[in-house]
Amino acid sequence: ADAFQAFVEAGNSFDPDQNVMAGTRFLKGLLNRYNGDLDSALAAYNWGPGNVDRKPDRLPRETREYLVKVKQYYSAFTA
Repeated sequence: ADAFQAFVEAGNSFDPDQNVMAGTRFLKGLLNRYNGDLDSALAAYNWGPGNVDRKPDRLPRETREYLVKVKQYYSAFTA
């Protein structure tokens, strides 16, 4: 199964532990799919892998803003 399918089949999305673990597995799958390209993986997490595959140069504003925000958080927590 692909990363999104694994995410969907994760179980109870309202259980915080299951939700975080499913999201983590989904992101790991996206990082593998995009060969470690964090921007592509995060864009796919936000906008969907199919959209990123079809239109990688046409990310919507919401997704571009999401990338900035997530990378800012990442920098703050890894500093």
